[in-house]
Amino acid sequence: MPIVRELTTRLGYKIDDRDLQKYDKQTSGLTTSLKGLATAAAAAGVALAGLATGALIKGIYDTNVEFEKLMAMLKTATGSVKLADEQFAKLQEFGATTPFQLNEVVNAFIKLKNLGLDPGMAALRDYGNIATAMGKSLDQFIEAVADAATGEFERLKEFGIKASKQGDQVTFTFKGVKTTVKNDAAAITGYLRSISEANFGTAMTDQMKTLPGLISNEG
Repeated sequence: MPIVRELTTRLGYKIDDRDLQKYDKQTSGLTTSLKGLATAAAAAGVALAGLATGALIKGIYDTNVEFEKLMAMLKTATGSVKLADEQFAKLQEFGATTPFQLNEVVNAFIKLKNLGLDPGMAALRDYGNIATAMGKSLDQFIEAVADAATGEFERLKEFGIKASKQGDQVTFTFKGVKTTVKNDAAAITGYLRSISEANFGTAMTDQMKTLPGLISNEG
């Protein structure tokens, strides 16, 4: 029964049949449109559900691929599957308490390891604190450390650290304080870590208490 005719009948109103025919004609298009909209919405719901399921499956697949890739890189860097598994567990725990994503932490470890530099959790924490305090990525500071260890100091300027070489020594200036150390990887990285410990020891912890830190850790 057309919508106007049905309503008038249920409400007990009396309307001339010619007027009813006119109103029925005017509302028939609306009724059809509403039915079409309902059908489309139902179809869209099914389609969206399908898309959501597909996205979830793809997300799981991509995550597994990324994990396998990271594990393969760790195996190469550490020299064995056992050591790679052990290191991966440590890096996962480290990543869970910092503003950095796991792949960034793993890549930082591998870069330091391949360069013969200390890739331990204490070193990563020192470097991560400087990066966080300066609003940079962990990778950016690790690249600066890698360059500095080979006598290239340009990237350290991005972190407010200046350097000048004199023979077998290098003088760093940070916050107006000059410090001279031996121009070798161990002394240079030791100095950079000392800056972190003295100035930025809680940078990552503080960042993790903020909304951006919490969100980044969910990724």
